[in-house]
Amino acid sequence: MAKFFLFIVVLAVIYWLVRASNRRSKPPPATGMPEPMTQCAHCGVHFPRTESLSEGERDYCCEDHRRLGVRS
Repeated sequence: MAKFFLFIVVLAVIYWLVRASNRRSKPPPATGMPEPMTQCAHCGVHFPRTESLSEGERDYCCEDHRRLGVRS
């Protein structure tokens, strides 16, 4: 009887772990509209415009690149 109970507990733990890992791996739901992208004037990396630091008409991905300016 104790072995059967232990077997059921082990199966329940495995089931719980599988369900928990499946919940974490699901992608976030789509919002419907794609976010506008921009390109860093220093390094050329593309990233969401909402995360950009702008100076004039140029967008930068971080404060360091904004400070360094346009790479020639």
